[in-house]
Parts: sequence; structure tokens; C-alpha cells
Amino acid sequence: MTVAKAKNLQDTEALLHAGINKVALDWEIGSDDFFRLASHWCERGAKITRSRHYFVVSVKGFAIPPND
Repeated sequence: MTVAKAKNLQDTEALLHAGINKVALDWEIGSDDFFRLASHWCERGAKITRSRHYFVVSVKGFAIPPND
């Protein structure tokens, strides 16, 4: 599975909302943004892991809601 790289918090949110299952945080994320991201996405079943160079947000079984 390919990992998409995000350059900021807005990119991360956009990629995750678009249904990308793995997003690498390819920037120096601050603690406030990290905990905001973790709180929002881990509540929805995401896991955040630390790779060698950056954090990776993984979402499994994330269903995209239909556009009504």
C-alpha cells in the first residue's frame, strides 16, 4: 500500500477525508496539532505510528459517507 505524504495539517486532513488509508506527516508537527489530529482521527479508528523519519496515520475500514 502506498503512503501519501502530507506537508501540513490541512493536507493531512484533506487526504484522510478523501479516503487515503495511510498518510505520512512529512513535516515537524507541533504538540497541539498532533494531539488535535490524534483526538479527531483515533476516535474514528485511526492509528498513529512512528516510522524512522515521521509519523504515519493509518485508517482501516474507514467508510466514506455518501454525498447526499
